[in-house]
Amino acid sequence: MSEEWKHASWVSFLGMIAWMVGILSGVISIIVGIVRAALFFFTWGSPIWLIISGVMAIVISFFVILPMFSIKCQKKDWDSLLDWVLPIGNIRFPWMLLWGIILEIFTWWGGICVIIPALVLLFAGPKEYEWKIE
Repeated sequence: MSEEWKHASWVSFLGMIAWMVGILSGVISIIVGIVRAALFFFTWGSPIWLIISGVMAIVISFFVILPMFSIKCQKKDWDSLLDWVLPIGNIRFPWMLLWGIILEIFTWWGGICVIIPALVLLFAGPKEYEWKIE
């Protein structure tokens, strides 16, 4: 497989910064949660969720997104990313898409830099993605 394809540079860049965006989003969530809790603007559930989700976003970004996605995007290791799958029956579901969705649940916008490159790799990547296990 060719290392370069027409989307390689920007997919590589977005994927490379995905972990930093996730951490930044987590830090912002924690700060907003602490400020809301201190000023009692909202019910206690909202600030507590913001703090918990911010911590989760930081943990996911540092321990999953950085080693399993961002470093591989930086190296343009497309084969490794496309082979990082969760087998569900006879379907190969891509972990990168799943982790992007999970990160997006915990943040306002932190998972977007994982989801966009993942979708481009899956549907307009350097090789056709095989969704089924044969």
